[in-house]
Amino acid sequence: MGGRNGPNNNAIQEVENFYFPNTDPASRGTPQYSGSSYNAYAGINPYGYSSNPEDMGGDKLYADLIRAQTNDYMTRYAPIENFLASEITATGTKALAGDLSRTRSAVTGASTNIQGIQNRGMERFGLSNAPSNQNKMSTVGTLVGGLNDTRARDSDRREALITGSFGGIAQNAAATGRGV
Repeated sequence: MGGRNGPNNNAIQEVENFYFPNTDPASRGTPQYSGSSYNAYAGINPYGYSSNPEDMGGDKLYADLIRAQTNDYMTRYAPIENFLASEITATGTKALAGDLSRTRSAVTGASTNIQGIQNRGMERFGLSNAPSNQNKMSTVGTLVGGLNDTRARDSDRREALITGSFGGIAQNAAATGRGV
């Protein structure tokens, strides 16, 4: 979504609108991300601590590195972790309502399309096609299955947010660093 100069705001908005159609700010948090050009270690000169051995330069360097790492974490990662944690509800995630709405729309739209295809096919022969109970039952069954699957996927998403296991993201990131 982002390049070297930071995330593309339009792409971020499109993703948020897709996954979180509810615009009520009370319903969900907003991640705050400072950007990827931040270098936490820019102000640390490792050679500036070696002037006097009695000053324990190594300890001071180590302390400054820990401070820089903590600042980096608090600036770049903690806000996103807090946002993801705020998405968890008692029964799933805040994205469930939007997912269920999209599932309903997809199933009912597909049912309408199939009925239209059948109607046009019958009209070619001069017949009228009344919706059958079989089509209605098939649509209801598909809708129930789709909604159940959507709830199961949301439960998986909630579990991944709670445990921090996002489908191998950490493993993929580690493999990328090794050139795999």
